[in-house]
Amino acid sequence: MLFCIRILVQVMDSARPSLLLRAASGVVAGLSILTLTSCSFFSRGEGAVVGYDLPLTVQLRSDPSIAAAQLAYQDACGQRQSLPIGAPLQNLLTRKIGRVFENVLPDGAGPSSVPDGYVDASLGPASVDLAITRKANKSYPAMVTVGLDFAYRAADGVVLYSKKLQSIGRGDVEVTDASCEVKGLDALAKEAIGYVTDGMAAYLGTSTKIGEAAQARKAGGSKPAGQVALQSSAVGPAPVSADGPATLVFRAIVRPENHNQMLSTGEAVAIEIEIKNEGPGPARAVELSVAASPALIERIPIRVSVGDLQSGEVKRIVLDGKVGRVNNAVQAELTLTLYAGSQSVQLPSPKKFLVAMVPESGTRVQAASVDVDQLPERPSLLRQPKAVGIVVGVGRFRENGVVPVKYAARDAEVIAAHLKEIGGIPSERVRTLVDAHALKADLTEALEEWLPKLVDPTTVVYVSITGRGVVEPATGAVSIRLFDSTTMFDARLYSLRRLHDSLASLPIQRAIVILDLSLEWAPGKEAAEGTVPLWGQGDNGKGKIMWMVGNRAVREAPSYDQGRHGLFAYQLLKGLGGAADLDKNGVILVGELCTYTKWQLFKVAQEQYGNGHEALCLPGPGLGASVRLQPIARYK
Repeated sequence: MLFCIRILVQVMDSARPSLLLRAASGVVAGLSILTLTSCSFFSRGEGAVVGYDLPLTVQLRSDPSIAAAQLAYQDACGQRQSLPIGAPLQNLLTRKIGRVFENVLPDGAGPSSVPDGYVDASLGPASVDLAITRKANKSYPAMVTVGLDFAYRAADGVVLYSKKLQSIGRGDVEVTDASCEVKGLDALAKEAIGYVTDGMAAYLGTSTKIGEAAQARKAGGSKPAGQVALQSSAVGPAPVSADGPATLVFRAIVRPENHNQMLSTGEAVAIEIEIKNEGPGPARAVELSVAASPALIERIPIRVSVGDLQSGEVKRIVLDGKVGRVNNAVQAELTLTLYAGSQSVQLPSPKKFLVAMVPESGTRVQAASVDVDQLPERPSLLRQPKAVGIVVGVGRFRENGVVPVKYAARDAEVIAAHLKEIGGIPSERVRTLVDAHALKADLTEALEEWLPKLVDPTTVVYVSITGRGVVEPATGAVSIRLFDSTTMFDARLYSLRRLHDSLASLPIQRAIVILDLSLEWAPGKEAAEGTVPLWGQGDNGKGKIMWMVGNRAVREAPSYDQGRHGLFAYQLLKGLGGAADLDKNGVILVGELCTYTKWQLFKVAQEQYGNGHEALCLPGPGLGASVRLQPIARYK
């Protein structure tokens, strides 16, 4: 296997890695990343208290950016507005620092007051993610991000601790058709400010260097805290860090090109590794050792230089290549090991997992005789002049760190053609968004501005989305990655809840949503036991929305190279061509199409990949939902 190496560096504390290491034992080894909204020692509201009571007198020095802090957004009329947050941010800074230290001098205290140290604070990134398409009596999802840069300086100017944090407030805002006002944004801002100031307090209160300075002050030391720290560091060998040693953690995943959990001869493959320094001290001269036994992976680098990692820093390494030739199906043991230039660095245990490798087969299953890219010889008689279609396919992404999805764009283009020719939807009423033309703003405009102008109570809406999705571990909520989505932040994701609410609010007859997403857990978070993706979004659609889900679990959606489509899309298109007419009456209903596609997907995945890949139809058969009876093709 011939590999090249790409290394991407991320230094922000809000790192959101997205990879998993699945070891031979089947246990997921996760990268523990601090999430400000879930740590138990942070206060969650006005009544909760974070207290450390360090015996130090400090002075808060706020940068002018704190007082001038504001959030810019567009109101329901599209006018630019700003929400001042400087006063509440300054107030919480003072209050939270007061819970950490024994005495806090106000910003601008006179020379008669001599503090033991200073807390310097300035505003980091501050933004609002909110898209309001029109004035109406409804709610819209919103996200407020507030960043804070802070440092603790001893009286002599020595920096004992510094950090950059970001936190998020999420929820819904309310608008009405009688006003441009957006209600509820201030509550989300307050939540974000509370989280980020709680995080600051927790980091200051648990810093080893600040704690040592406090103990020296309590013991009656007369020197400023910074001088005490410098004096202690001058005795004997220099320590790795006055705050403590570096602690490295990492995880990885092998991504075969065919997404079938096996490596085939000649197949492209990527091994992705993410490494983070979770300790307070720096890790010097970090290296990654990659070994395979038996030697089935050719020319893989034995040693990869990672370099230095500062506290909180993340580096991502991607090893790209092709699988070498093997004569028999075997399993190779792949071992990944981290090394560092100092023995004081706390290293994780080596990670071992099995890689199934198979030879190139001369008896590969051939594609079915049905060529799904071609329209059936007998034309569809169905005409839906008031129907609307929105088809999205995102197979590649602006950010290199997001793994491509094979055939996603091709799936979308062919599905759009079938909706026009077989579904009988006028061409001008079908919007197709593919790759670079599928930004979050494009999908928002199509669903929330273009679509509402075309519908009435007789309209049937078809939405098909193929690509990659993210699952929130705490709730199972699913969001869609668009072309401009990143691995770092979720501001450019489009949630299924938002999709559902947009459709449910329309005066339409019914909607059919077709989803084929390769799913992964939200970066930087571990899934709770039993958490599964949340589909269907409840009964708020009042039975008028059907969900056809091609991949119901957190895994890669399988490709079908023989048909040059995703496996789900191939079976769906084959069904539209006539195979899904289960009762042979010449009419294909969406319920029939989903049932056919679901079981064909399971059967082919079992036969070719050895796993029963499952799709999902909601509502299911026999649940009485009339949406399952919607015709999608007619040949008699």
